[in-house]
Amino acid sequence: MKVNSHEPVLIDEVIDLLHIKNQALYIDATLGAGGYTKAICEKGGKVLAIDTDKKMIEIAKKNLEGLDGFEIVHGNFRNIAQIAKDNGNSEVSGIVFDLGVSSVHFLGDDRGFSFQDKESDLDMRLDPLSQGVKANDLLNSLREDQLSSILGRNLAKKVVEKRLSKPFEKVGDLVELIGEKRTGRIHPATEAFMALRIAVNNELENLKEALPQAYSLLKTGGKLIVVTFHSGEDRIVKEFKKSEVVVPSREEIVRNPKARSAKLRCIEKF
Repeated sequence: MKVNSHEPVLIDEVIDLLHIKNQALYIDATLGAGGYTKAICEKGGKVLAIDTDKKMIEIAKKNLEGLDGFEIVHGNFRNIAQIAKDNGNSEVSGIVFDLGVSSVHFLGDDRGFSFQDKESDLDMRLDPLSQGVKANDLLNSLREDQLSSILGRNLAKKVVEKRLSKPFEKVGDLVELIGEKRTGRIHPATEAFMALRIAVNNELENLKEALPQAYSLLKTGGKLIVVTFHSGEDRIVKEFKKSEVVVPSREEIVRNPKARSAKLRCIEKF
């Protein structure tokens, strides 16, 4: 099942907080399917859009056909300052980070982001050309204590025991080990797959490096907005600067269940 669209979480709140000015420059640090970029351009802003995933860039280009005022760059937001400089951009009015991955990755991708596609390779790399280590490489090679810091002690112990008889290759190998018996609404593999994806793509380290760079690019009065879906991400943003916090409405959560764990933090530059 291929999916080429993704509903950005808290998009109305993001656009309201940005107070978009005509022809002012904004950076969409996580282009994805293009939702935030589209909304900013439609309000008259100009956008430098960044994404590390070439598959998502191709999808976004199709979704943004016919729209003016944006430029797309393939790169990692951990290098946001250099990317902005290379593209002649300074004095930015607003920057948006929508962290994690999109619905497209879960429903229309074969890189193993979803635990439901059991025949997919355990890959999880957002940029396979620049990243060498896949999810199954971590499972098959890390020490038990290293795996514990990612997956927790119990699962790490099971992984180390399992790989002695058969190395991890497919999504189903890990799902089978975790089991599929639910104790609530959330599938038992959800947290493990998220933690593994975050580790493969160095997502927390990238965010730590990107935030001070992004803040430095803002002009006075500019807004840095970060939408997180994981407590580790939110903690990094919270510790970086004092921020205004927004969570999705009940109506949005009903319409888009992915929003239930989202939290928006807005930092204004004074």
